[in-house]
Amino acid sequence: MKRADKTLIALLAEMPGTRTLPEPVRERIACEAYDSIHQRNEFVVRAGDPVHSWVGVADGLLKITNAFRSGKVVMFTGVPTGGWFGEGSVIKTGVRRYDVIAMRPTRVIHIPRTTFRWLLDTSFEFNHFIIEQLNERLSQYLGVVEADRLTDPVARLARAISGMFNPVLYPNMGEKLPISQEELGELAGLPRQRANIAIKQLSAMGCVHAEYGSLVVTDLAALRNYQEREI
Repeated sequence: MKRADKTLIALLAEMPGTRTLPEPVRERIACEAYDSIHQRNEFVVRAGDPVHSWVGVADGLLKITNAFRSGKVVMFTGVPTGGWFGEGSVIKTGVRRYDVIAMRPTRVIHIPRTTFRWLLDTSFEFNHFIIEQLNERLSQYLGVVEADRLTDPVARLARAISGMFNPVLYPNMGEKLPISQEELGELAGLPRQRANIAIKQLSAMGCVHAEYGSLVVTDLAALRNYQEREI
C-alpha cells in the first residue's frame, strides 16, 4: 500500500517518534490527529500563524524558509518523508516564525497541541525523542547560519544534501534521496544551472551519484566535511 493511501494509525506506526509508542497510545493520537494534502508551492504553515499542532511529513518534501523585509530569503532546511518540525514552537506557544512550503505533492500529519502536551506529560519515550529532536535542531540551525555565508555553490549544495541525511531528525532516509535537481537548487539557494554544475562536481569527487529524479549519496562523510574553497 502506498503511503498516500495509508490510514493515520498505519502512518503513525511508521513515523519516528510515534512508532515506538504503545498501540493504544498511537490509536488515541490517530483519533485526535488529522492530515492534509498540499500541492507543490502550497503553504503548509505561514509565518505569523498561531501554532496549533506538531507537524510530520507522511509522504513528500517540505522546505522551511523565511523572507525578511530586506528581501533576503533564508532557507533553513528541507523536511523529507518521516521528518517532524515545530516541536519548539508547540512547547513555547505563540506564532510560527517561518514559512513551510510543499516542494512537491505532500501529505502531512498534524498532532494537535493538546495531544502533544499529553504525550509530554505521560510518555517517557516521547520526551526522550523530543529532547533529541530539539538538541539536533539546534545544531542544524547553527549550521544554517554558517551555510548562509558560503559563496562556493558546491559547498552550499554539499551542506544542503548532508542536512537531509541527519540520522536523528530523518532516520527513515536510506542512501537514496528522491529529489529533482531543481528541488536541490531550491534547498541550497542556487539557480538550477549552478546546482547542476555543483552536482556534477560532487559526483566527480565520488560524493554522490545522480539518477533520474533522485540522488544517491555515496560518501556522506565527505559531503559533511566539504569546505568552501577559494574561487
